[in-house]
Amino acid sequence: DVNTSFLMEEFAHSLPDHWGIDPTKPVQPPTGGRLPMAGSVGPKAGPNWLVVGDAAGAVNPFNGEGIDYAYETGRLAAGLIAEAAARGEDAVLARYPDLLDEEYGLYFKVARLFAKVIGNPTLIRELTRVGMHSQPLMEWALRVMANLLRDEDRGAAEAAYSAIAGMVRLVPDRLIAS
Repeated sequence: DVNTSFLMEEFAHSLPDHWGIDPTKPVQPPTGGRLPMAGSVGPKAGPNWLVVGDAAGAVNPFNGEGIDYAYETGRLAAGLIAEAAARGEDAVLARYPDLLDEEYGLYFKVARLFAKVIGNPTLIRELTRVGMHSQPLMEWALRVMANLLRDEDRGAAEAAYSAIAGMVRLVPDRLIAS
């Protein structure tokens, strides 16, 4: 498990002095609840129901964003529900978990591994130090982490993600638990 409050504290300690941020004097303590990320919730479908959005764990582990995923999973579920109703076959709904995995599985797996890696305080400190001084690195990292990768006009972000995803595909799922 990644403790995001701890990561925030470590991140604050890694910021450049000239930013004037004193990590020992936060404006307020961290607040918030746990979000089910990366498809970590199950089951996602039953004999006559489907879950979408946060209920399906459709939250981006890179950044906690879930609104787009709620919309996308809602549309996917609505399409299957319409198909099931038109055919009079609730069994159509059983395809939903596989469709979610096709759409988000690899990206969420990459993000879960990233979350585990940045859980190491020394590593997050070094990544922050290097990243803050490299605009191109931060630009492609933002595109990857926000899932703003382009199918056309592929650039450094897409190439980096493709290489990382290719390696992550080889890692057994059990080593990157949700």
